[in-house]
Amino acid sequence: MHQEVHTHNIVERAYAPEVADLLGRFDRRALPDFAGASFEALSSELLSFCARDLMIMAPTGTGDYRYEHFGQDIIRFVGCDRTGGHVTQMRPAVARFTIACYDEALSSGKPLYSIHRAVKTVRVSLWERLVLPTTCADGQRRLIVFSKPLQFHEELLTTVLDTSPAGIVALRALRDEDGNIDRTVIITANRRAAAMAGLAGDALVDREGRQALPFLADETIWRRCLYVMELRRNDMFEASYTVDGRDLWLQVALAPLGDGLVMTLTDITELKLANLTLQSRAATLALEIGKERATRRALSHELGQREEREQELRRLAETDPLTTLLNRRSMIEKANAEIRAAAASGHETSLFIIDIDHFKRVNDTHGHPAGDAVIRAFADLLLGQMRAGHDLVGRLGGEEFAVLLPRTGAREARRFAERLHKSLRRSHLPVSETLDLQVTASIGVATRRADEDFGALVARADKQLYRAKDEGRDCIRCAEDEIAAAA
Repeated sequence: MHQEVHTHNIVERAYAPEVADLLGRFDRRALPDFAGASFEALSSELLSFCARDLMIMAPTGTGDYRYEHFGQDIIRFVGCDRTGGHVTQMRPAVARFTIACYDEALSSGKPLYSIHRAVKTVRVSLWERLVLPTTCADGQRRLIVFSKPLQFHEELLTTVLDTSPAGIVALRALRDEDGNIDRTVIITANRRAAAMAGLAGDALVDREGRQALPFLADETIWRRCLYVMELRRNDMFEASYTVDGRDLWLQVALAPLGDGLVMTLTDITELKLANLTLQSRAATLALEIGKERATRRALSHELGQREEREQELRRLAETDPLTTLLNRRSMIEKANAEIRAAAASGHETSLFIIDIDHFKRVNDTHGHPAGDAVIRAFADLLLGQMRAGHDLVGRLGGEEFAVLLPRTGAREARRFAERLHKSLRRSHLPVSETLDLQVTASIGVATRRADEDFGALVARADKQLYRAKDEGRDCIRCAEDEIAAAA
């Protein structure tokens, strides 16, 4: 039975959009000393807007939990009201998993997110839960549990999956302690996909992806799957493999889905064989005008696909592989283009140069994988603070980053820098499932002068960065402030 438990990076792993909101409300009602949140305050707030998806659980003192509230939408999917009942009345495997999750949440006083496959009811096979520990005014403990079906088997979806000529497989990523994808588990697959894998019925469900799907044993194909899950970008390619002594060709389309991907498999074996036959007769067919036109169309299609592949390679060449931000070369090229546009239009442009303080200590204390995790988390925080589709964000190297803000003057740039600085001070960057770190950064800010190129702008911002470091780090220094002080 598929089960997952997470206490870190919950928002990134969750499917339900309500999870981020619930975590924010929990944080605002949090109590000290591992007590979780105030039950009276949090339950009153949550029951007013999402009671249909909530359960309230009370520990019995005997290793069990009693349902004090059971939401209407949960009743609708489960098929019964469990109010007043106990967790141990569920199927043993599910009950043990549920009680272990509840015990951990109460013990830590922190939110816990889980996914598990339940006894199949009318419509649901997978559930996600957000477990919020609380303490009542009289000292008693309660759990507020947000529970929502993760995977539906509605009649329409079942019909589409079962009648599709293509194989359809949904995989969920399982990560190691450093947050890297270690393996995948198949959470949904139709009969066509099982047949392509040489299996029958729903034999793919709950199996490890690389063991169940023959073509995923190819290391190159597996890496492409990792890119789709990590970079959140679609992909399509062809793969060949042998099943039951028969050579098969598939066209494989990949798309990110939650913390995993969905895979569409189209059998193109006959088309491939036909293409091989046509290729063997190419010399003869080339003499026929009609076939020559077909060949030209095929060539044009191939050139188009090659151009798409080249575009993808160019995209990969522009990004930093660790953070997916612009790399140094691409940042310089795009920033120069923005500078030229600003010079032509007369708009102001500002630049941040940012350096994580004492980053060497992170590597020395926790190891380079932890350092990489901090770099990735810092890049995510940086992207979240900047204006999507407007500002240029790049990694210049190591722990140094740059942000170019088009159409932004000195005062507004200072405000952006202060907002970023405050956000970083409030944040603990996730390193692994059990470790997060708080880091600081020094920020140098400069606003472009008339006739100033990007190199000169970088030099002035870099000077302010070193000024911030010399004056104690964890601060912002602006070139325009220095000019005003001198005046």
